[in-house]
Amino acid sequence: MRERKALTLAEAARKLTGDVAALFGIEERGVLEAGYRADLLLFDPAQVNRGPKARVRDLPAQGARLTTPAIGVQGVWVNGVRIADEHGMQVPTDLPGEFLRRFAA
Repeated sequence: MRERKALTLAEAARKLTGDVAALFGIEERGVLEAGYRADLLLFDPAQVNRGPKARVRDLPAQGARLTTPAIGVQGVWVNGVRIADEHGMQVPTDLPGEFLRRFAA
């Protein structure tokens, strides 16, 4: 899609964050605003892409799944805590995220 220039970078980011949070009623997410959860993805817009598909067997009972490494991603933050850098996951001992069980009506 990037090659087609169908959306600006700002429009694409809004569709993948703010619009989804609003659609599903996920409070305090989807936009950078004081008091909201700081979930961020830092990437190089000229390089961001997905790598080759690979099958991994890391599910219970050695179940298989497909994965694709991120290209051009320099960092991921959940609730303001960095959990990944350009080398991959850097999972802290205390995970900063939470399982969303409720959504606004």
